[in-house]
Amino acid sequence: MTLLTSAAGTWQLQRYPVRSHDTLQAWEAADELLHELIIERDDERPLLMNDQWGALLMPFAGLDVASQSDSYVSHCGWRHNLQLNQLPDTLTALAPLDPLPDDRDAVYLKIPKSLSLLEFQLAKLAAELPAGTPIFAAAKSKLITPTVRELFSQYCDQLDVSLIRRKCRTIQAVTRSVALEQERFMSSWDVPEFNLTLHHHAGVFARNQLDIGARFMLDNMPPVGAEKVIDLGCGNGVLGLQYARLSPASHVTFVDESYLAIASTHRNIVSNLPESLVVSDSVKYEFEVDDCLSHQATDSADLILCNPPFHQEHAVTEHIARQMFRDSRRVLRKNGELWVVANRHLPYYQPLKRLFKSVHQVAQNSKFVIFQARG
Repeated sequence: MTLLTSAAGTWQLQRYPVRSHDTLQAWEAADELLHELIIERDDERPLLMNDQWGALLMPFAGLDVASQSDSYVSHCGWRHNLQLNQLPDTLTALAPLDPLPDDRDAVYLKIPKSLSLLEFQLAKLAAELPAGTPIFAAAKSKLITPTVRELFSQYCDQLDVSLIRRKCRTIQAVTRSVALEQERFMSSWDVPEFNLTLHHHAGVFARNQLDIGARFMLDNMPPVGAEKVIDLGCGNGVLGLQYARLSPASHVTFVDESYLAIASTHRNIVSNLPESLVVSDSVKYEFEVDDCLSHQATDSADLILCNPPFHQEHAVTEHIARQMFRDSRRVLRKNGELWVVANRHLPYYQPLKRLFKSVHQVAQNSKFVIFQARG
């Protein structure tokens, strides 16, 4: 399950964090189709986009390669797989809002699940790379919809979509020079019942309306007064933001693996709580991109709020939530509490019960349940 053999070579490739008996593969047929295009060229300065675990990186190891992803976990996976294969690390890792290097030979792009993120990436390529830079993109054929083709047509020339092979297609094009209107890719909307205005970068979960799971948690928030609070998997930061409004003396840390989620959260704090960013010359709120709570100190938090994801791009998986639960147990102080809102059908009670001394259901409706775990 970890040996990738393609037209470009053979490598060990693992998903990150590494899990024993992982049934999910770290690459797909679309990566292998891009490998076929890679070996037809002699690129020395490629730009990779949305390379989840390093499948596109492996053929370019040792070159002046740049790779951009919104996922901090993917950034960790690239380094891990370079080391696993004993390959030189000459990689420049980029977050979505970072400037793109303008000296690239070509762009190799895995088409993301989010259309808003895809358009933002194409717009940045068109604005920041020289016109005529080749783009090679790939995805499962069902993802290359008429809308996707239209987005490429808006920002690229010489568009060529391949026939279906192994249930995937490739797109070849060259960049067109188009000015970037970055603010157009930021969506904003009001939540009048909570007196909030939320801002979202492209690709962030629940971009155009309040997530119904988060709404249920907002209606059933934990008691105020916790000293150190973490909004884990914060997304737009709405849970931690509302707790901060209810408990202004609390210190809140917002954590997510998405760079764009953290950027959105920071903007939402500035917009909704501008007067509270600094209190008594100490930082009131902190924002951190992390793999769950890997960077957080043991026994350092009193309350963790969590609306865990159960998708990782196109894969449905519970392992992220379970890692969040394990990390929460380590990070919580004695008598600290983890509050989790989740779809009723997700089997989270037993994993929580194995980790915590007490697990109580504090609220439920037809779709969601809120658990309080302690000890």
